[in-house]
Amino acid sequence: MELGTLNELVNTRSVIKHIRKHNKDMKQGAGIGNDFSLVNDVVSCEGVSANPYIAWVKAMNNLAVSYAKPIGVRLVMLLPGSVSEADIKLYMKGFNSLADEEDIQILGGHTEVGRAYNHASFVVTVYGSLIDTVKDDNKKIKPGDRIIMLGYAGLMGTDIIARSKRDELGKRFALSYIEGAYFNKDEYAIRDKVRILVDIFGKDVLYMHDVSHGGIYGALWQLGVKIKHGISVNHANIPIKQETVEICEFFDINPYMLDGTGAVIAVVRDESENCADKAVSGKGIDGVDSEKRTEDMKFKKGLVVATIGRITDDNDKVVMLGDEKNPEQRFLSPVKGDEIYKVI
Repeated sequence: MELGTLNELVNTRSVIKHIRKHNKDMKQGAGIGNDFSLVNDVVSCEGVSANPYIAWVKAMNNLAVSYAKPIGVRLVMLLPGSVSEADIKLYMKGFNSLADEEDIQILGGHTEVGRAYNHASFVVTVYGSLIDTVKDDNKKIKPGDRIIMLGYAGLMGTDIIARSKRDELGKRFALSYIEGAYFNKDEYAIRDKVRILVDIFGKDVLYMHDVSHGGIYGALWQLGVKIKHGISVNHANIPIKQETVEICEFFDINPYMLDGTGAVIAVVRDESENCADKAVSGKGIDGVDSEKRTEDMKFKKGLVVATIGRITDDNDKVVMLGDEKNPEQRFLSPVKGDEIYKVI
């Protein structure tokens, strides 16, 4: 099997399909494109990684798209026999610093050292309380509504590859260029991006999904599955750094299928006249141009943001490549691993 998160086909067939619903209070549970579970007004979600901070930020990113405020976390550390007590203290020092920054309580968890573990693995489960009542607004999505992306494609994957393969990349690229592919770890978090998005679009935000394992293509596929609509995405509009493109070319991997933790996609309402026919006026229900609001996030708030596509009235999940003279379509498919495992 592919390394990393279980691929979507196997996950759906052998895991999700077998989860039974016993709690009538569960409003949202397991499923493709679901970043969190919701029982009554309590949200829970997880992050898993061999790196403590990455496990933490993936859990917090899943919480960020749920409209919930974090209230507590549980930590699981599965450690190899080579670990020392000093290592464990260091891990906990890091987790305590993160909890202090969020002003949330570490509720407990489990720490285990075993021969079965070749390297450390961390599981962060975060619990949150709803700030606003979460409605199933994805049912309100209709053809013509916009797909917005905040952040760069392949952000985390690029950072990890550039740092871990620095010497190998140095055979082709200048050191200053390689370091231009580094990201500050704070850029992995999407909470501030989500807050600005919700502040500007309000209840016109119909769905949010963090980009993670499988990259932007994986996130877009999951978006289509969750909302039960087709999507049409303009490939040229997807934000990506040139360093990401060239580093991925060096290792012959697809940057759009590379871990994009740090980016988020959203569907925002577009009730402009003839929006189902992909009208370009983009006026929202409050009379404010939805594209103008996107531009406000870019220029007034300093975010990397773009309208990358539209919801369509079929079930096709399409990325439009090429140009007007030589158009080309790529049909998205379920996530099957992440490109980073071809390099790391």
